Amino acid sequence: MKIMFIKPALETDAVWDPIRTCSYLGVWYLASKLKDKGHQVDYLDEVVRDNGLSRKRIIASKESVESFQARKMKDYNQLTPADFVREYGAFRNGGIDRTIVRTGRSLDETLNRIADSNPEVIGIPLIASANYLPATELGRAIKEKFPEKRVIYGGQHISAMPDEFVFENPWVDNVITGDGIDIIEDVVHGKLKGKIIHGGFKNLENFSLLDPKIIESAGYPLNPTYTYPTDGRKSADFMFSKGCFRRCDFCVAGSQKGNHVTTSEYSRIDRQLQLFEEQGIQELVVQDDAFLHDPKHRREHLPKILALMKRHGMYWQNNGGVEFEGMDEFVTEQLIEYNRHGKGRVTSLYIPFNPRTWNKNGSASKTMSQRYHANLENLRRLREEGGIYVFTSAIIGTPEQTEEAFEDELKTDRELIQKGYIDSALCLSATMLPGTRWYETNGHNIIDKRDYAGYSLFTTHHRTPNLEPSKIEEMMIRWLKGLDDVQKTYPWQTAFPNTVNQ
Repeated sequence: MKIMFIKPALETDAVWDPIRTCSYLGVWYLASKLKDKGHQVDYLDEVVRDNGLSRKRIIASKESVESFQARKMKDYNQLTPADFVREYGAFRNGGIDRTIVRTGRSLDETLNRIADSNPEVIGIPLIASANYLPATELGRAIKEKFPEKRVIYGGQHISAMPDEFVFENPWVDNVITGDGIDIIEDVVHGKLKGKIIHGGFKNLENFSLLDPKIIESAGYPLNPTYTYPTDGRKSADFMFSKGCFRRCDFCVAGSQKGNHVTTSEYSRIDRQLQLFEEQGIQELVVQDDAFLHDPKHRREHLPKILALMKRHGMYWQNNGGVEFEGMDEFVTEQLIEYNRHGKGRVTSLYIPFNPRTWNKNGSASKTMSQRYHANLENLRRLREEGGIYVFTSAIIGTPEQTEEAFEDELKTDRELIQKGYIDSALCLSATMLPGTRWYETNGHNIIDKRDYAGYSLFTTHHRTPNLEPSKIEEMMIRWLKGLDDVQKTYPWQTAFPNTVNQ
């Protein structure tokens, strides 16, 4: 069969949301599995295809994106946080007033490509609720122009709200919740009945090896828009493990039914890295939610993973998050040693001080760094001895947070940067994502659940018992301005980068 997977164009909040684009690992795995089974598979990323990243326009405005961003940054540098939010915040004029930018190929261009390729089945990932509108607009347009083609959806939003999605989009042929790897071939053949098909949680051994050739023609830039700079090295996302051993209130990863940490056999990982190397991929963007699992996992698994990456000369960085609690001396020495010899280096580590159950009412960075102070010293070693860019993040507007707790968090992170423990501390909004505990317990505080652009990790869409949404936005600006003179940030980290490669 001829099957096409299409990652839709992006529609994001032009004020708050940086453009972060990458290959979707779930879709890549599905495409690789179907190709292994003999199907003809196309993979389109409409954000980047044919220089799509340069195709940006502000919806419902004649102002260019370049003009808007220049004006925004000028005002960001000149206005107070409160004045900036009054001018640019999403909550104005008694409602929600967002400036939305669309990035990628137009709908007509996508439909023309479908007509040229003539696939029988089209899969569309709704990987995040924030992209609900362009994803559903695309599927609806496909069914109107090509009613004979089967349209299938999957992704985070689908897994969290399958019944609601089917009710709102009755034209869809199938939606898949969870992991579709074991059922995708039966789905494309139409063997499974019913619009909602449940894939469940699957171990990594069920997944095919990723075929790098599938995304080769997608158009991903050599300088990615969602990672620490790769200095022109060809890169790809990858996960050495799947699942998570926590169930944080704000995260989807640990909330899936049947969730547990699962890893691949080392021989399979070796073969996968060989395929990457043969295709010219030099750097991995590691997206594991459980890269450092537990003490046994760290001491047995990490050295083997690092040895495999070193064998293939891989540069790598971690974007998924490395457990701060796991950054002990053994792990630190392993990472520094990786950078001491041979080809390949670890370039960047994201080590979030996420709130845990025991410190929700205070500063996460302060309480975590006090409890695991020895690990904090190890972060300094990673920077000074390993030459690794180490960054963290703060979540602003959590249900329990007060202004006093925010000030404590900001003060702590500033000190951590000044004392050389970390390079930067990002600012994320406490987004209530469907499928998380926050959505279950605090979803009623979302101002408008159909404000889809508000579901990004960089945009505010809610109030809390202590804070109104405009106050949360103001605190985010205060955070950035409060650290601009001591940290170095990049466009993929924030929509308000203070410096780039200087």
